[in-house]
Amino acid sequence: MKLRLRRTSSRRPVAQRSAFAVVTLAATMGVAGCAVFSPATVLKPYEPSDGTGTTVGAVTVRNALVVSSGVDEPGVLSVVLVNPGPDPATVSVSVDVDAGAPAAQSFFLAAGSSLHLGDPSAVADDAAATDDDSGTQSQVGWVQVPQVPVTPGETVPVTFRVDGQAQAVQAPVVLPCFEYAAITPTAPSDTASASATPSPSVTCGPAVGEEPSAAEG
Repeated sequence: MKLRLRRTSSRRPVAQRSAFAVVTLAATMGVAGCAVFSPATVLKPYEPSDGTGTTVGAVTVRNALVVSSGVDEPGVLSVVLVNPGPDPATVSVSVDVDAGAPAAQSFFLAAGSSLHLGDPSAVADDAAATDDDSGTQSQVGWVQVPQVPVTPGETVPVTFRVDGQAQAVQAPVVLPCFEYAAITPTAPSDTASASATPSPSVTCGPAVGEEPSAAEG
């Protein structure tokens, strides 16, 4: 009796390997396609601060926000205005709230100068222009809102006008805590510098990167 040896074809493993290669190639192309059609998050414009910014005319608006201890409480606008151009500019600023909205205030910006609205030194008698590290002349100013109609965490519209052009931003309202602790509203006749401590009614949580103490729970 003769035994016949059955010859096994190698085509099936080859076919399986080919199919696996096709699936792998398709998956790789799919991932690559996602990378092409979904731009990296770091390439998208964003505000690297608590406030918001814009550009109106030749003036750049940086980190606009309102500091207030609570709804219907007074607040202070904090923003940096920069005029990098060769010509002077006059900036009109208004906090557009329904209740307690102050009249628009205008500020002169010389060529190559900046203005920090909300700097506590602006309500001191000896406030004056200084030069910052970049050589740009820096000034300070003060815009106070008699009544902020929203709670901290919400936003209020602020309009900036330069040479007939206007831009409105939604400025977030923040508590007078941490780096904003010194920006507190003053009485109408108060010419002393703003208090450097938060309002007693404000509870400030732990700073970013700090763990709450055992007493805080």
